[in-house]
Amino acid sequence: MQKVVEFKKKRFFGGIDMDALNQRVFELGQAGWQVKTITTATGVYGQVTSVLLLIENNE
Repeated sequence: MQKVVEFKKKRFFGGIDMDALNQRVFELGQAGWQVKTITTATGVYGQVTSVLLLIENNE
């Protein structure tokens, strides 16, 4: 089974919180999910608004 997860948590001064993103990827791995692809979603002026994760498990 595959699904897309959107990660939106940002740092206080802007940008994606990479520590929180890495923690989320770790948690997904512990739950049996494997990240297949990571891409960014951007706003009108090119700023990163979120990170999209395509994840997969063996169900």
